[in-house]
Amino acid sequence: MAARLESYVVRATSRLQFRLVLLSVLTLPAAWLLLEIPKHIINHALADDTGDGHPKMAFLGVQLGRVELLFALCASYLAVLTLSGLAKYAVNRVRGRVNERLVRRLRLAIVRRARGERSPERRATLAAVAVQEVEPIGYFGGSLVVVPLVQGGTLVTSIVFLLLQNAALALAALIMLPVQLSILPRLQGRLNAKVRQRVHATRELGALLTAPADARQAGRAACEPSDLSRQMLQARKLEGVRIEINDLKGRLKGLYNYTSNLTPFFFFSIGGYLVVQGQLSLGALVAALAAYKEIAPAMRELFDFAQDWSDASARFEEVTKALGPAGPGDRATERSARDRTVRAA
Repeated sequence: MAARLESYVVRATSRLQFRLVLLSVLTLPAAWLLLEIPKHIINHALADDTGDGHPKMAFLGVQLGRVELLFALCASYLAVLTLSGLAKYAVNRVRGRVNERLVRRLRLAIVRRARGERSPERRATLAAVAVQEVEPIGYFGGSLVVVPLVQGGTLVTSIVFLLLQNAALALAALIMLPVQLSILPRLQGRLNAKVRQRVHATRELGALLTAPADARQAGRAACEPSDLSRQMLQARKLEGVRIEINDLKGRLKGLYNYTSNLTPFFFFSIGGYLVVQGQLSLGALVAALAAYKEIAPAMRELFDFAQDWSDASARFEEVTKALGPAGPGDRATERSARDRTVRAA
């Protein structure tokens, strides 16, 4: 198995990933047109006082009247929107196939490893890995290429569109980005460490829960008090780790939502001032507002992608360790479990 998650995903699903790249690239021109067409509808079809179409606007080289131009632009918008939706639907279908293929390959690798294990503790650990830790890794595999291309491409397209309308609007839309990039990665690093701690705590609890079952098979009637107290202590430790993870996720999402919702304050202030001063057309402002509405979801998707990437990488590292040979700690755990079983017999 590859040492890094990215190499494993690309090697296992290269053909499907190539198909995802092609489909994702098709959505980028549509993202631009969906921003450009409404601007022309307002500036040329609606804001024209001459009553006979705008002299500077020709639709496919043909001069049209005001009503004809309006319906032509609206039909174009509907056609582009439909094609973009179909392309995204195809992307999601292929993405689902990538997810399920990765989950199946990882589980088969764990099953093959478990068949060669004689220790019940190791088999129980591998069973927990197959059930709890594989699916998040597989589901991230379908996002590895799609999310940076689609959401990152949408973000870049919207920013370039804003720059072409007015540089001040683009600056207002991105004014909080440096704050997000400086603070959020630090919290993400702390979250990654807690995710690894949760994985280890879950495995330790699974090992403690399987040991009493082996002892009962050897003839012990009930659990020893020391074993029960260790199980309760480990469960309490796991609960604490999970609470800390939820708190960190809450801080990340809260800080991101606040900084993202603070951006419209600067955006509307600067854009409204430019319109009042006559330095920006109403159609350009409306188009800029539409571009900003695309920026916020794209940044949110990229932020969630970074979280999922970190979580999947941490899980993949632990899965790789679990599929490797048993370490000294695992062998010590197995020996102690066998000693308890012999004493109980």
